[in-house]
Amino acid sequence: MKYAAIMFDVVESRKYYDRYDVQNVLMGCVDYLNTIYEQGIKKKVVSSAGDEFQGLFFDLQAAFLYIKKLQLLIYPIKIRCGIGYGKIKYDVEEWTSSAFDGEVYYLARDAINAVKRKKSNVICFNTNSKYDRYLNEFCLSTQQIRLRQPQVANIIEIISDIMLPLKDSWEEISFYSWLLDNRYKLLEQEYWSMGYRRQESQEMPVINYEMLYENRNLYNAKKDDKLSFYMDEFWVRGMSTEIARIMNTSRQNIDRYIISARIKERRTRDKAIFDLLGEDIWKTI
Repeated sequence: MKYAAIMFDVVESRKYYDRYDVQNVLMGCVDYLNTIYEQGIKKKVVSSAGDEFQGLFFDLQAAFLYIKKLQLLIYPIKIRCGIGYGKIKYDVEEWTSSAFDGEVYYLARDAINAVKRKKSNVICFNTNSKYDRYLNEFCLSTQQIRLRQPQVANIIEIISDIMLPLKDSWEEISFYSWLLDNRYKLLEQEYWSMGYRRQESQEMPVINYEMLYENRNLYNAKKDDKLSFYMDEFWVRGMSTEIARIMNTSRQNIDRYIISARIKERRTRDKAIFDLLGEDIWKTI
């Protein structure tokens, strides 16, 4: 049986003068995702060495879902990730992911080594098949959209993912209150390291968490079994209005960020990659 292994590490972690804040956010998000996506996880994601983490998943879709959500949550922290797809040597229930070995981990290691010089949120797949170059090109083009994404646009994308997720999951809204409180510390460190003055730093948006809780999984993606040459836009009418209410701003302001940060385009590409990873071709390689 084949599994998907992920390995990731932090990019440019030294620019943060207090590494505790980085580790605190990373560990908190990893623990949270280990809980909400536990059905797709063979071995929980754990810290293996310093800023490096690894975990084992039942399939490629589950691994991609985890790492995409993690990239959203840990902003402005950036990570490089290698995803391998193959067999494991030993299946011992008591062992953690860091104790496992086998083809899937070798492939994940080769993948992350291939992107070591990248200084952005890069995902590299290594299924040891001819499809890797195409899949990785899709991922790279998706990441290019998010380069220099502002803080508000990231919050909008997080809220849209809670309202219309790639896959339905339980969400604990109190986690997001903790996350955004800790994110402010990271943003302050990043501004100082880049030479910005304190008064130039962005303030955290005000989020109505009670309203956000009510909007969990509010929308369902359109299901169309008819043959189509293009992906449907992964967005639902009315979402911008609800996001504006949650963030206590105007719909026009939300739409401005959605257009400038190309959020709809990015979400649609993520959905395309996610659906592709669910196709039967991966069962034949």
